[in-house]
Amino acid sequence: MSLLTHYLHKWKKRLGILLALLCLWPLQTWVVSLLATNALTPYDITLSLPLSEKLNQQFGLSPTSKINKVFVSGNFSDWHSDDPFYQMPLTGKNQWQYQLPLHPGDIEYKLVLEIEGQANPTWIVDPTNPNTAINPWGDANSLIEVADWPKIAVISQLLTLAVIGAFLLYCVLEPLLYWLLHLKMPLYRKLMLSNILILICIQVIFFSYQLHQNRQLIKLSISDTLHNMHLVLASNQIDFSQLNNQKDEIDTAIDQFFAQATTRIDKKQTSLFQITLSDFAVLDKNGELISLHHRLQNQSIQLNRAQKLGFDNTHDYFIKGMWASLIPNALSQATNGQLITAKRPAAIRHVETNKTRQSEWVLGFSQVMQPIISRGQLQGFYGGSIQVKLYGEELLNTLFFQLLLLSGVLSLASWLLMSVGKIVTSDILTLTNWTQKIVRGDLTQKLTLNSQDEIQQLGDNFEVMRQSLADNFHKIEQQNSNLFKEAYFNNLTGLPNRKKLYADLHQHQASSLIVFNINDFGQINDFYGVNAGDLIIIEVANSLELVSAPHHLYKTGADEFVVLTHSQFNDAQLQQLAVQIIDYVSHKAIAIDGNEIYVTLSAGGAHCVNDQYTQLHQQADLARRIARRHFQRYQLFTAEMSNPEAFEANMHQSRMLVAAVTHDWVTPYVQLIKPITENLPPKFECLMRICLDDGTVLTPAQFMQTAVRSRLYPRLMAAMLTKSFALFKGLPYAFSVNISLEDIADTERVEQLLKLLKANPETSTRLTLELLESEEITNYDLVHDFIEKVKPYGCKIAIDDFGAGYSNFVHLMRLDIDIIKIDGSLIQHLDQDTKAQHLVETVSSFAKKMGIETVAEFVDSPQVLERVKHYHIDYAQGFLLGKPEASIAEALSISKLESR
Repeated sequence: MSLLTHYLHKWKKRLGILLALLCLWPLQTWVVSLLATNALTPYDITLSLPLSEKLNQQFGLSPTSKINKVFVSGNFSDWHSDDPFYQMPLTGKNQWQYQLPLHPGDIEYKLVLEIEGQANPTWIVDPTNPNTAINPWGDANSLIEVADWPKIAVISQLLTLAVIGAFLLYCVLEPLLYWLLHLKMPLYRKLMLSNILILICIQVIFFSYQLHQNRQLIKLSISDTLHNMHLVLASNQIDFSQLNNQKDEIDTAIDQFFAQATTRIDKKQTSLFQITLSDFAVLDKNGELISLHHRLQNQSIQLNRAQKLGFDNTHDYFIKGMWASLIPNALSQATNGQLITAKRPAAIRHVETNKTRQSEWVLGFSQVMQPIISRGQLQGFYGGSIQVKLYGEELLNTLFFQLLLLSGVLSLASWLLMSVGKIVTSDILTLTNWTQKIVRGDLTQKLTLNSQDEIQQLGDNFEVMRQSLADNFHKIEQQNSNLFKEAYFNNLTGLPNRKKLYADLHQHQASSLIVFNINDFGQINDFYGVNAGDLIIIEVANSLELVSAPHHLYKTGADEFVVLTHSQFNDAQLQQLAVQIIDYVSHKAIAIDGNEIYVTLSAGGAHCVNDQYTQLHQQADLARRIARRHFQRYQLFTAEMSNPEAFEANMHQSRMLVAAVTHDWVTPYVQLIKPITENLPPKFECLMRICLDDGTVLTPAQFMQTAVRSRLYPRLMAAMLTKSFALFKGLPYAFSVNISLEDIADTERVEQLLKLLKANPETSTRLTLELLESEEITNYDLVHDFIEKVKPYGCKIAIDDFGAGYSNFVHLMRLDIDIIKIDGSLIQHLDQDTKAQHLVETVSSFAKKMGIETVAEFVDSPQVLERVKHYHIDYAQGFLLGKPEASIAEALSISKLESR
C-alpha cells in the first residue's frame, strides 16, 4: 500500500473527529464567556443596625453604641496602593451600603466602625457574607472569591489546542509510521527512521511550549513596565477619573521618566527580558488619544515610517494605522482588566525591516493595550509599542540551540538503534533461514542463538518445536491416512462413499452411472435386526464388487450402491449390465443364523450428457425411483423425467402462496347449508379461497397440495380461521370450518384455535368444526382429547364426507359427534342408485336414534333434493341451493331467489 492509501484509510472517520474537535473551540469560548458574564459586577456590601447579639458579644459592642461612620478596608487594587479603604455612604436610618469593585482573584476585606466615644475604630467581618479567610495574624477576614475568567479562558484554549494538536499529530504520524514499518527494508532502518520522526515531533512540541511560556513571561514583564508607568503618573497626583483634563500634567510626568531613556539594554546580556517600550500613549475610556510619547532614539524613525505611509504625524500613524484594530478590541475587552496584544497591521508591516518582521512573528505581538480600571470603572488605556528585535534574536538563538541538540540526540539515537537493530535482525535472519529449512522438510539442523533475550527464548522454543515435529511427523502421516479413509470410505463395507463418488465426478471420471437400491431394506432391518442388516449389506457389497468388476463400486447410502463406468456404453449395454448385476444378487441366498435370505434390487441408469458429470447420480437415482414406483427392476434416465416445467410450476405456485400469506389474500367463501324443515335456521360452511390481486379466485384443488408440501398450510389455515370468526362475529348464523387430523395432531395449531375460541366466546358457540372423514382416524385418543378441549367453548363437531374413504360407524360410537355430513358420492345419484338409497336411509335412521343432525352434501338437482327430504335428512347443501359466495348476503340472496 502506498503512503497516500494509508492516509486515505478511514479518512472520513478521522475528518469527522477533527471537525468535532474544531467545534470545541467556539464551544469552549462560548461556555467561558457565558460563565464569565457579570463576574466583575460590583459586590453590594450592606450593614444594617442593630447587629445580632452574637456579633455584639464577639466584637465588644453594645446595642446602644452609636456608629458615626463605616469604612470598607482591604487590598482592592494593584493599581491604587493609596486606596486601602472606602467610606460606605449612609443610605437609610442605621443602614450603610457600598458597591465594592471586583477584580479576578480572592478579595479579603473588613468593615471598620467609627463609634462615638471610642478613640480606636472597631473592625468586624461583613455580617452578610458567610465566607471568611484567616489572615497571617490568625484573624478572620470576609472573603469574596472571584474566578479569574481571563486566565481560565487561556487555559481552556490551551487545552483545546492541545487536544486538537494531539489528534492532528496522531493523524499525521500513525499512517506514516504504519507505512514505514511495512516498507521492504531492514528492521534497524525502520527503527531508526521511526525514532527520528518521534523525536522531531517531541522537539517541536517542546519548543512550542517553551515559546508559549516565554511569550507569557514577556507579557508579564510588559505589564510590570506599564504598572510602573502608572505608579509614576499616580505619584505626580494624576486624577485618573479626569484624564482628559490633565494632558499637560501627563506629558510632564511621562517626559521625566520615559522620553529620557535613550538607550536599550545591552544586547550582550542573555536575559530574555530585554524588551523595552519604544512608544507609550495614554488614551481616554473611549479610546481617544490624550498623550503619545516616543523614546528620543525612536522618534525620528516613527516619523519617517508615518510619512512613508501617508500620515501627517505619528499620532495618526498610531491611532489610525498601528492601533486601528487594537483599540476596538481593547474597548470590547476592557472590563477584564487584562493586557491586550496585537501584531502590526499587514498594511504597515512592509515598512519594517526583515529582522523586525521576523522577530514579531516569533514573539507573536508587538503592540499592547492595558485598560486603566479605577474602583471598578474604566478610566482609560495605556498603549505601547515594544522593541521585538532582542526577543526575536534570543528565540532564534534558542531555536538554533534546540536544533543542534536535536541533531546530536538524533545522531546518537540513530547510531545506537542501528547497532542494536543489526544485532536483533542478525538473529532474526538466522531464525528466518532456519524456518525456511523447516518448511522444506529439513528437520536435522539445530538452531543456535546467543542473544540471551526474548529472541533466545523464541529460538529455544523453535528448537523444541523442531524435535516435536520430527517425532510427530510419522503420526501425522498415519492420522492423515486414517482421516482420508474415514472421509472417503464406508466403515462397514470398506467401499468408497458418496463423498468419494462426487469427488471423482468432479474430476470428470465417468461415462455412465447405475444406482442400485435394496428393496424394502427397512423391513428386513426391522424383522431380522440391525446386526443381521449389517451382514446383509456386507454380503450384497461383496456380490456387487464381484459382479461389477472392472467398474468402480461405491456405497452411497444406507441401502444404496453406485456402479461407475468409464468406458462408453449404449443404452442396451448399460441395461444389460444392470440386469446382470440384479440377477446375480437376487438369485444368491444370504445365510444369516441358519436362515436363507433373498434380496431384490431396483436400479436406475444415466449417461453423461454435455459434461454434466455432477448430475449423473441425481439423474440415475430419479430413474431408479420411477422404476420402483412402476414395479420395474431398471429404468434409464431420460430428459422427460426431470420435468423442469412441472418444477417451475411448483415453485411459481409456492411463491404465490407466500405472497397470499404476506398480502392477506386468503378469503373465506360461504356456502349455504339449507334446512329441510322450516323450523330450523340456515347454516353456512366456510370454504378457503385465495383471491389474487388480478381478480382470480383459486379453490383448494388448485393450491392445497402445494401448500401442504411447502409447509405453508398452517399459516393459510390460521388466516382462514381468523377471518371466518371475523365474518360471523355479531351475526345469528351458525357456521362451520373444515379441520384435518394433521391440524389436530399439531399442538401449536390447536393452541392457536383455543386462543381464538377464548377471545370470541359468543361466536364460538355457533362454530362447527368438520373433521375430514376422507382421512383414516386411527388415534382415537388424540381426536377425543381435541373434542374435549373445544367442546367447553360451545363448539360442535361434525364428521365430514361420511361414507367416503375409511369411514365407519365406529367413529360415531367412540367420538362425541354432533353432526354427520353425508358424502356427495352417496348423494349425487341418490335418485337412481338403490344401493346409495339403502345406505343413506340407514345413516339417517341411525343418526335420528343417536340424536345426531344430518347434512346431505352435493345436492345438485330437484330429484336428489326430493329423495333427501324423503329420508328425513335435516339439512341439504349443494349447487342447487347455492354456490360458495364471497359474502353471507350474496349466499342468502341466491337462496331466496331460488326459493321463488
